[in-house]
Order: sequence, then structure tokens, then C-alpha cells
Amino acid sequence: MAIKWDSVPDYDEWGIDDWWDCQDWVMWHKTLVEHFGKQNAKEIWNYAYAKSGTLSGNLDCRTVNGDFRKYVALNELSPYQNAGILKPILNVYGTGADIVSGGIDTIGNVGSGIFDTLKSVFGGSSFRKTLTIVLIVGGVVGGAYVYKSFKKE
Repeated sequence: MAIKWDSVPDYDEWGIDDWWDCQDWVMWHKTLVEHFGKQNAKEIWNYAYAKSGTLSGNLDCRTVNGDFRKYVALNELSPYQNAGILKPILNVYGTGADIVSGGIDTIGNVGSGIFDTLKSVFGGSSFRKTLTIVLIVGGVVGGAYVYKSFKKE
């Protein structure tokens, strides 16, 4: 499907389904800019992206996709509008992911192959959502452990 300025975003729903990936959101913004101009495109895009549901597949764009993060920063878009209190955590996580990903591209490619295999075995976006939840919970528990360790000393 070709994305145009009048395309309706395809949000991730629970279960196995299709949704717009990071590149689709970038392409849609570019077509919005061509049709409406930069400021109106920014407002339309921010509003639409904020409508993404909790744990939607496209929300990983704002944390783990460095190219997407660069594009939204360059175009002053706000992919964290619906993140609420998690915004600072997600932003720090995304920045950390950008730094780490620069040095482990090869490992990432191997991991991507493993992820694709697991995704095909366990079924689409459900696995990605589960993995995201596990990583977030692990980060919170790990952070609490580190905090507790430093507080004792």
C-alpha cells in the first residue's frame, strides 16, 4: 500500500495483525509536509501518533529505532506525546539504545534473525509485546536493585 497524505494510520491492535512500521510513519509525515506544510503536518502527525495504543508495535520506533528517532528530532515531532510519566524513561532508554547499538550491529543482525525465527514460531506482534514488557519490567527491577544497593552503602 502506498502511503499518501490522506492515508489513515494503521494502528497495532491486540493479536496478530498488520500495522504501520517506523518507515510508514516517516513516509506519511513527508507526504503531509508536501501537502499541508511543515507546521500543519507536525500537528497532524503528533496527534495521530499519540493515538497509538499502549504497547502498540509502532511505539518501539521512539525507543529502539535510531533512524526514526533522528528523523523525528530533525523535524521536531513528538513521538512521546502519549507516554505520560514514562516519557523521561523511554527517552533515556532510547538514547542508551542508540549508543549501545552503534557498537553491536553485528550482534543485532544475529539477534534479528533469532527474533524473526521466534516471531514466526510464537506469532507476530504478541511476541514483540511480551518481549517489550519483559524488558521494561527487567529494567525497573534492575534499577530498583541498583538503587537499593547504593542506598545501603
